[in-house]
Amino acid sequence: MTVELAHPSIEPQAAGSPIEPAHPRWWFFTTTPGRILTMGIVLAILGGLTAFATSTTINNRQTQLTTVLNHTEPLAFAAGELYTTLSIADAAAATAFIAGAEPRAVRQRYEQAITDAAAAVTRAASGLTDEPLVGLLGRINAQLATYTGLVETARTNNRMGNPVGSSYLSEASALMQRSILPDAQLLYEETSARVDAETSTATRIPAPVIIVLTATVCFGAFAHRWLARHTRRRINIGLIAGGLAILLMIFWVGTALTISTAGSRSAKNTAAASLRSVTNLAITAQQARADETLSLIRRGDEDIRKQSFEQRVQVMREQLAHYLERKDAIAKNDLADADQLLTNWLKADQRINAYTAVGDYRAATAVALGTREDDSTPAFDKLDSALSEGIRESRNQLRNDIFSAQRVLSGTTVGGVVLSMGAALAVALGLWPRLSEYR
Repeated sequence: MTVELAHPSIEPQAAGSPIEPAHPRWWFFTTTPGRILTMGIVLAILGGLTAFATSTTINNRQTQLTTVLNHTEPLAFAAGELYTTLSIADAAAATAFIAGAEPRAVRQRYEQAITDAAAAVTRAASGLTDEPLVGLLGRINAQLATYTGLVETARTNNRMGNPVGSSYLSEASALMQRSILPDAQLLYEETSARVDAETSTATRIPAPVIIVLTATVCFGAFAHRWLARHTRRRINIGLIAGGLAILLMIFWVGTALTISTAGSRSAKNTAAASLRSVTNLAITAQQARADETLSLIRRGDEDIRKQSFEQRVQVMREQLAHYLERKDAIAKNDLADADQLLTNWLKADQRINAYTAVGDYRAATAVALGTREDDSTPAFDKLDSALSEGIRESRNQLRNDIFSAQRVLSGTTVGGVVLSMGAALAVALGLWPRLSEYR
């Protein structure tokens, strides 16, 4: 009997034979080794984000402080110096005019002020990029040329005995007070505001770094607790080492940022504020001196000049009192006698007014230009010297604060990245033995 076998392709399958279904792709991540691998990937990503956020924040802050130190602050100082020297030039021009024989020292003071103003214009121009401020500086420079021309014309006529010389000087002073100085003040205020704005940026709380670090620490603690429960091992050396690296980075970077922020705030709220206050006092003093001397030149409007002088002195007293009340005032020692100097100056001006009231302009001029302790010039010169020293100290403090805020961040970028990457490597080395157990 012959038995024919069916071809395998048509052999019927047994009913109910089981077919093993394929696992879904995500199935592995539901297993213990899959979850361990997932935690490792998440911790690695958080470590990378920590390194990126830390390095970016610190680099940005260092760049901002470097810009303030090397560009913005020198530009603001040049603008302030321009403002101050223009006031000095105006006061010196008037003083030289009433001196008759024009003392050499007074003439040199005027010429030096004009030279310093021209140098300040050059320094400011080299750092300006905004078109409105460039145009403003150009207008100041053009008007300064007109001003010096008027002063020289007044000087020439005065030497020749022509009464018209006083008119030219008055016109020059009006140009300075009504146009040049307001423009210089606007330039100074704009550049000073930039210093404040850029310094304030360096005091902001680094929210991205804090968020990423908090997330890294919290997830690291969760991962360690989960491994301890599922692997029956209480301590994972890799995770502990990674956590310590992150904590060390938090302490290092946090301390550096805290010190840097404190330095930036000191620069903005103390040094920069002091520099503005003392600079404004110096400018007001020069303007008051110009009013005092011009009242002896323009005898038709001497009452207006006298009133302006008294108002400026009163403003200075108020500004000085407000400044000295501050606990963090930098130039307190330099300006300790400033109020008394203002009193002496005001008394000398009252003597000038008494002489001019009876028409004795020679005696009034002698008081205005005299060198005795009760004359006007010694009080003004001492006050001007004290204010100049206050400006120097305030600026030095400002630059020192900014430099310290920048220097303390040195090395933190590299250190933060190394510690973050080290933490990620430690986590990987700590998780690998646990993964290898499931091979």
